[in-house]
Amino acid sequence: MFFGEYERTVDYKGRLTIPAHLLEPTDSADWSRVMVVKGDASCLYVYDVKTWKVVLDEAYKSMDDDESRLFMHRALQDAQLSDVDNLKRISVPMSLLSHAAIEKRTTIVGMFNRLELWDPERWQGYLDTMEEVPVPSIADLSRARIREVS
Repeated sequence: MFFGEYERTVDYKGRLTIPAHLLEPTDSADWSRVMVVKGDASCLYVYDVKTWKVVLDEAYKSMDDDESRLFMHRALQDAQLSDVDNLKRISVPMSLLSHAAIEKRTTIVGMFNRLELWDPERWQGYLDTMEEVPVPSIADLSRARIREVS
């Protein structure tokens, strides 16, 4: 499970260091290689390869042939496989960095089963636009769960 925000520098080769604690292997994830893909909101998604395969399998199963084919074309056309080196760096091609407007700095955001890479200003702008969106608190969710099991 991924959480938190981390500021990192992107070098001239498109490499950035991922915090080591985020790359710990688990039964369901192997962070020795990652898939970097375009995200929904001017950001990039980073998945370990096992999780990425599960995402693709679930998408494929939930769509008819034409939908899944179009989805795969869109999801995979710019996808980039990257090894994680000994310094916990990944390489992101300039075309993907440009899509997310990432130049020298990036904000890495933990989003449960993936990481997101954002330009820091775009990330803050996104957060600002979401301030008015109602979201239940942890306490609300806990109370609702307690009511379910009682």
